[in-house]
Amino acid sequence: MSELTGGGHLAAALAAEGITRVFGIPGTHNLEIFAQLSEHGIEIVSPRHEQGAGFMADGAARVTGDVQVVVTTTGPAVLNALTALLQSFTDSVPVLLISPGMPSTHPGRGTGLLHEVRNQALAIEAILGDSHRVTNVGEVPLAVAQALTLIRSGRPRPASFEIPLDLIEATGPGIIHPAVTRPLPVLDEHGIATAAEALAASQRPLVIAGGGSHGAGEGIVALAEALGAGIILSANAKGAIAGDHPLMLGAIGFLPELPDILARADAVAAIGTELAPSDFWPEPLPLPDTVVRIDIDETQMLGNAAVSHPLVADATEAAASLAAAVKRVRDRSGAEAVASGGWPAEVAEIARVAAARDGQPWAVLSEGLTAFTQAAESPVVIAADQTMSCYYGVQTGWAARLGDRYLYPAGAGTLGFALPAAIGAKLADPAARVIAIEGDGGAMFTIPELAAAVQDEASLALIIVDNGGYGEIRNEMADRGDVPTGVALRGPDFPALASAMGAHGVHVDGAEALTAALTSAMERTGPTLIHLWEDSRASEDMLGR
Repeated sequence: MSELTGGGHLAAALAAEGITRVFGIPGTHNLEIFAQLSEHGIEIVSPRHEQGAGFMADGAARVTGDVQVVVTTTGPAVLNALTALLQSFTDSVPVLLISPGMPSTHPGRGTGLLHEVRNQALAIEAILGDSHRVTNVGEVPLAVAQALTLIRSGRPRPASFEIPLDLIEATGPGIIHPAVTRPLPVLDEHGIATAAEALAASQRPLVIAGGGSHGAGEGIVALAEALGAGIILSANAKGAIAGDHPLMLGAIGFLPELPDILARADAVAAIGTELAPSDFWPEPLPLPDTVVRIDIDETQMLGNAAVSHPLVADATEAAASLAAAVKRVRDRSGAEAVASGGWPAEVAEIARVAAARDGQPWAVLSEGLTAFTQAAESPVVIAADQTMSCYYGVQTGWAARLGDRYLYPAGAGTLGFALPAAIGAKLADPAARVIAIEGDGGAMFTIPELAAAVQDEASLALIIVDNGGYGEIRNEMADRGDVPTGVALRGPDFPALASAMGAHGVHVDGAEALTAALTSAMERTGPTLIHLWEDSRASEDMLGR
């Protein structure tokens, strides 16, 4: 039972769990924590805003699958980070938020103490559903173990706990408790068998794979091949399966043809996806009577679909087992799967034509990214924002290879996600070729993090697709018959802004120039901002281009 400060117990417990990096900004109330983190050899990544810290941790967690830690100070810092934690929560990303809280004896109605929030935990609970407050020094390492156990068991989601600021400096005994991981659900072999019978009887099946399907790609492909099923991806599933597979329909959740494709299907296998309206825009989805659903979270069996065959299981194990079972049924009946042609080719052509049509204004982006990716020897990681160039130019237009990643803020739909998430991804996976893509409006939410990328010598590219403001909202206003208001922005000279912050800045025109700029960016120490004008109805209105 070591006698340490609360900050010392925290750092020791994190180090014992293999945490090597923390994202956060030191403040008056957490100085002992940062001193002890350094003492225990834990790297400190300093963003320029706590929201940036949260997004950096999110990006690092998505590419590694491991828990990432954010440490803030009290009050406003916690509230700043909560936007990022909301994004992590909705997209099932394992992030741990640790913060000081008001002193253990602080009056409930407050005294006007610096950073005072009367019930900080309540604000956190509104986002995460739970927040723990430590009550003594010795409880700190236990709180670490409990939080990591919660995050690592079942569906990965963020967790949080706070340490009263007087306990951070106080000294007392404590024991490091190893976190435990709940075993995966035992595969329901009878459920697999009945689901396989139902799928094998279908003539027009589809497989829908979500962000929870990374690592399950081999089984998903085997299932689709056994069925002759087209494969639809959510945004965050890009890279789980090779984009050039003949059964691939792509990440077509935003295309108006999706309801027609789904309405033609007579069976769907949904794997690791919420089937959420933020991923698949038609609401409700026109799904057939046969819906086989594989998810680690049992509550997903009750959301966004009437599920005929629920399978609460790990996607990797269940997809492979289901594929083998379908093949056995098909072999027994003498039926043959259609590897190409027929049903999957029909819907693949619909998706291809639709994606090409809707992605045309962003063809320079999609063509430049695809050419760069095809030549890249390392995995390509693209962190996106909620912007039209990403909906259509990247999600449906970028040909991701197996192992590439697309980090997309689907659920909460935050702007400013891409740059800090890309920084986190690059720090966590230095060999990856990392690209952030933002619109000119969203970029301004977190553009100061470019300075953090410079400081950390993160060799990545930030592409800003400029349409003169909030183009998607401008279009929605116009489509309603409204006069677009408050959406046209007077943006900065982005390449000059990058140079002023110590980064490299360049404007490009055309797909070849974009590919060349991306290639150069990966060879340069530090970040490169690549500015690209958008050619769309929004830019024509707001920029006169």
